[in-house]
Amino acid sequence: MDAGEKAFIDRFVADYCRPHRAVLADRLAAFVASRQMALLSSENTDFALAAGVRNASAPSPVAPGEEVRFSFASEGTDRESDAWRAELRVPPNATSETMLVLTVKNAANRPEEGLFSIAGCALPVSSGSAEIPFGLFLAGIQNTDVALRRPDGQPVAGRLLFF
Repeated sequence: MDAGEKAFIDRFVADYCRPHRAVLADRLAAFVASRQMALLSSENTDFALAAGVRNASAPSPVAPGEEVRFSFASEGTDRESDAWRAELRVPPNATSETMLVLTVKNAANRPEEGLFSIAGCALPVSSGSAEIPFGLFLAGIQNTDVALRRPDGQPVAGRLLFF
């Protein structure tokens, strides 16, 4: 990534993303308010305050009706041989069990080998390809660490690209 791409990402994040602590505080306040209302409601439900209503099943996540692509690229590499790009495709209407395909290529657009870290998981990359279940990707989506560790080298960190 060049300096212009990094500057654009930094500006975008500063302008449109809320600090993680503020998001967590809002989510915690909403949870507490919902639990208080459930406790005071006239319904006699069987629930645990900390965990929510028992036997309540959360709806299974479903992807939008069109394909979504996440693109990642290495950062801070002085050597072109360390550079990589990756793309994760979420097919239309994917469910938790849908396998997402991750493709990883080097600077010469050739398939990579190694371990790709994304969403808190280390995926084995063979012939430039790896897979991760959509549900596992969503479960770790708050972990923003992305890196490629080639079989003979150190991990090369990367970041999500915005287009």
